[in-house]
Amino acid sequence: MVHESDFDRDFLKGISPDLYTAAICDILDELGYRNQAMHHRLRPLLPDIRNCGFVGRARTLLWEEVDYVDEDNPYKLEIEVMDSLHENDVVVHSTDVNSTNAPWGELMSTLAKRKGVAGCVCDSQIRDCIKIIDMNFPVFYAGIRPLDSKGRGLVMAYDVPVTCGQVLVHPGDLIFADFDGIVVIPQAVEKEVIQKATEKVGAENLSRAALLAGKSLKEVYDTYKVL
Repeated sequence: MVHESDFDRDFLKGISPDLYTAAICDILDELGYRNQAMHHRLRPLLPDIRNCGFVGRARTLLWEEVDYVDEDNPYKLEIEVMDSLHENDVVVHSTDVNSTNAPWGELMSTLAKRKGVAGCVCDSQIRDCIKIIDMNFPVFYAGIRPLDSKGRGLVMAYDVPVTCGQVLVHPGDLIFADFDGIVVIPQAVEKEVIQKATEKVGAENLSRAALLAGKSLKEVYDTYKVL
């Protein structure tokens, strides 16, 4: 994965803080990308509903379930990918179908936060949850279980396409997460999606004001074409 450019950093910082996953999903639907919202089993760990999410670029890990320990190097690629993370990355773990592995915990979160990583999506188990909450590192997860990945799962590859939350995620895809869930924005359409979603939020704000002023839903929809 190439380190992000100053241009990309500016693009990410320029995304409006008023943007949210529902608006992004609506635009993706309009463009024909109708399977970009991850499964609802993935929920935020941080208790602050307004500050539990993130936006950043996918760094993908492909996991395989195992029943043995490589004593010489039990965490080889797991350590390698963690040490290669950069600012604004989002760690995306492939789905652990049998929920046997807890690949994310306190130490991973500590390193990720120090590096400026935006967040983590783990379609598996996580552990050390209180410590992660205390350090305020945003994680979306499928379950909680005090397991070690050692002898249960191995990273077979990273920065490759993976399935997470029933969505195919490519390295570098834009990951947008908030309390409503997680949306994967393909790089090919990310700028169009962000622009149109921002415009949609503006139209929704006008619609809300008109509804509060007494307009009917039909009047508002006919005017602003959002719902």
